[in-house]
Amino acid sequence: MTDNPPRAVTRRLLPLPREVDEASGSCSLGPDSPLELQVEDSRVARALRKWRLTLGRRTGGADEAPGRRVRVGVDPGRMARGDGYELHVAGGGIDLVGGSAAGCFYGLQTLRQLAGGAGGTVPCGTIIDRPDFATRGVLCDITRGRVPTVSMLKRLVDRLAGLKINQLQLNLEHAFVFSFDPEICGPADGLTGDEVRELDAYCRERFIELVPALATFGHMGRVLAMPRYRHLAEIEATKSWAEMSWLERVRGLTLDCANPEAHRLIERMWSDVLDAFSSPVVNICGDEPWDLGEGKNRERFAAGGKGVPYVEHLCRTHDICASRGRGTQFWSDVIRGYPDLVERLPRDATVLHWGYDDQADYEGTATFTATGRDTFVCPGTSGWKRIINAMNLSERNIATFAKVGLRHGATGLLTTDWGDHGHFNLPACSAHGIALGAALGWDADHPVGQAFDERFARVVWKVDDAQGVALLRAASAIAEECETWRLLWMPLGQVGGDATFPGADEVAEVRKCAQDALGWCEGGLSTNAGSQHDLRELSVACHFSELFAEKSVLARLARRAPDGFLRAKRDRGAWADRLIEAGRAYAELWRESCKESGLPDILEALNGAADEIRTGRWR
Repeated sequence: MTDNPPRAVTRRLLPLPREVDEASGSCSLGPDSPLELQVEDSRVARALRKWRLTLGRRTGGADEAPGRRVRVGVDPGRMARGDGYELHVAGGGIDLVGGSAAGCFYGLQTLRQLAGGAGGTVPCGTIIDRPDFATRGVLCDITRGRVPTVSMLKRLVDRLAGLKINQLQLNLEHAFVFSFDPEICGPADGLTGDEVRELDAYCRERFIELVPALATFGHMGRVLAMPRYRHLAEIEATKSWAEMSWLERVRGLTLDCANPEAHRLIERMWSDVLDAFSSPVVNICGDEPWDLGEGKNRERFAAGGKGVPYVEHLCRTHDICASRGRGTQFWSDVIRGYPDLVERLPRDATVLHWGYDDQADYEGTATFTATGRDTFVCPGTSGWKRIINAMNLSERNIATFAKVGLRHGATGLLTTDWGDHGHFNLPACSAHGIALGAALGWDADHPVGQAFDERFARVVWKVDDAQGVALLRAASAIAEECETWRLLWMPLGQVGGDATFPGADEVAEVRKCAQDALGWCEGGLSTNAGSQHDLRELSVACHFSELFAEKSVLARLARRAPDGFLRAKRDRGAWADRLIEAGRAYAELWRESCKESGLPDILEALNGAADEIRTGRWR
């Protein structure tokens, strides 16, 4: 890597290419610059022509350089990897050679970033590049409250394509409109088959596989809580889905894997999903079957243990998908406890090895790669149950998994963006972690910290410096110590006794940092049209962080001096009013990009928190 010290060219690029050789001069392109295409894949041609049109918009439609041609071709023999590319820019034109059509597409993303807002002027030089991980993915949780519209998902896909991501997983659990039983999930709470097919085609056009991650073992709370399916659970539900708390919902219910009727349900669910998704691989999940062997099958599994029935169910689900020509992936958490059973799993199933904090089993990656199985390392954005993502924790998690994964021969890096407890965390707060995962998936030694933040600010937020990222990092520091969203909505009586409850000094720092970050975001709203939606989301998140800090002060007062808390009626009322107003701004943002889905639950939680503080009656 040639980026020490940073150069003018590489400051514009994310991910950072492996080899950059700058030369003097530049090449100017216009909307009519000739294209010489030697690529059979029409997606590359369409992407290149679409980019050329953007040059026309920047230059007012004037062809400033009719002779500056762009030549794109495929030459596998020149590349160390099929998804690698070489980009040569000279005064007379541009040559892009990929090891495959995908390599050409990734080279085009670099070319787009180099041109940036410079009116089609590209600096001269040579870039030789290739990724460390064959699969570089993002998992988007659409099942725990927030269900994005297709339009929002397309915007996400465009961003991911620009960062050279080639797989997008949608964590469904139940958030899909099943044709065999539409009562499982309606169009307001999940994606329809037609919506998936539309998004699937959009992803394919951008060299991204759209992969379903469907829970059909654990995490089946919504399905197995329905009266007609309750008997198919290992431990039957005593509440409806609507009556369950967020904690109960995310824990879910576990399928009775010994029941043939349950097997038929799984087959019907997967049949509907496979009809909508075209990806050659699917994620059958298999994670966290908390109740396995704890209910109906306690005696049956007592002698031989839970490992064998777990593997048998995973193999059964794999076979359903394999019969439709699909490969499978599954989460690693259960099978880690049964290393002697790994060889009984399908040889072509990919292991998704995950962990989200400093105690994650990073080196456990070798347990699976040593068996010759494709293995992905799966860090997280650390946004779930938080107002602003724990950015420093997420950075350590992603960077460590990238290095360990590369060392042990992992073939993919999948950055997960979960939404536990209603999926309050706003998408813009996860953009940093997602972009970092893309960068480290391309190059496991990619610079992190401030060097990454500067590139992220320029490429993703389209601002000239990283001040906003630094402010957001500072505002997010408390999220590494406590789950800020959970503490914001929780009743006062529970908040005060929470072991992670922040001290007075920490609360004061949270408030100051949130105010500083909010000021930066609001200042950018009037000057940065390219990131308006992101900045609005970040502003709302910073406002909620302030409210979290203020509630922490009130909670401490309520615990230590109940009479003083009751006398502070004006302060309590003002806080409640501000929380309700923040909820309105939050709802407006949600409805711009997501289906109604879990929004009523979040507003109910905010109203409950506001009412408790305003009235002084603890829930």
